[in-house]
Amino acid sequence: MATLFEVRQETLTALGDGNTPAVPLARMGLPAVLTKWDLFALAGRMYTLSQTTVGTPLDGSAAAAGGIVLTAPTVRFTVPTGYTVFPRRFVLGYATLAGVDNEIAVISSQTDSYTSGGTAITPLNLRTDQPSATHVTKCYHAAASAIVEAALTTVRVHYQACIPLAFAAAESFWNTVVQWDDLRPIVGPASVLIFVSSKTTANTHYVSFDWAEVETSAIKAG
Repeated sequence: MATLFEVRQETLTALGDGNTPAVPLARMGLPAVLTKWDLFALAGRMYTLSQTTVGTPLDGSAAAAGGIVLTAPTVRFTVPTGYTVFPRRFVLGYATLAGVDNEIAVISSQTDSYTSGGTAITPLNLRTDQPSATHVTKCYHAAASAIVEAALTTVRVHYQACIPLAFAAAESFWNTVVQWDDLRPIVGPASVLIFVSSKTTANTHYVSFDWAEVETSAIKAG
């Protein structure tokens, strides 16, 4: 009997018009009922970043105490030329929330706008065997050193919110989880910027961000 399907476990194949893609199969030969995010993760193409020490919240920088300043993000990284990032999940939890009009935003721009500053964060592959390292660069948070960006070009907003509250010490921990099911291709060169700010007093918070990453040649239009 002819082989109808094949398993491609290590490559993300770009197919031209008129070609039929292979159907993913499990090792036993059964069709794999998986989402695109499952396939990205199993292929070792999903990455995550979070604050440098688990259980230690990030301090809001001085710039974060005056509302969102586009040239002073809280967390950022650069998508280099030749690679494309698909945002998957953003998680934010406040440890202290003293100021009012707390603003949150996740955006991307069409240039590598990083100029200086920040404390390095190392993104990790979601697979614990770490089959590949991320290709994103200039990944920083601003807790200990303010990040400076150049003027942003062609900004796209992926998430934005405002919390007009100040939580007292005994009040409930506030958090948000944003999950994107659609593919939002951020094609390098580009910057991904996260802003967590307050209008009066800088807050402290926990943050994590997950994404899929592929070579741009794999998704070439046309």
